[in-house]
Amino acid sequence: MASPQQQPPYLHLAELTASQFLEIWKHFDADGNGYIEGKELENFFQELEKARKGSGMMSKTDNFGEKMKEFMQKYDKNSDGKIEMAELAQILPTEENFLLCFRQHVGSSTEFMEAFQDGKIP
Repeated sequence: MASPQQQPPYLHLAELTASQFLEIWKHFDADGNGYIEGKELENFFQELEKARKGSGMMSKTDNFGEKMKEFMQKYDKNSDGKIEMAELAQILPTEENFLLCFRQHVGSSTEFMEAFQDGKIP
């Protein structure tokens, strides 16, 4: 689990490898339950906004709550109020082969982490 002061890894990169993506996932899924939710989600969104501003991307509004609501409407595909690994893969710029591997081999964030840790996914 990452400390609050630790810089989140790789949010500034143009494309992420599978291991970089997993480091981001582990950083924000602090309780390891397979979802980024609640305070984890707020922290992720704040850091994502910082990375976007740092790369020159501008938001339509400065209202944090409004921006987060728009973000969730766009990326929370099953409208459960939390981000799962497949949804995060749509948000962050990942390598195509990583996304293909994820879609073909697993159905949930938890299954992916287990398969990755067991070496079934390169």
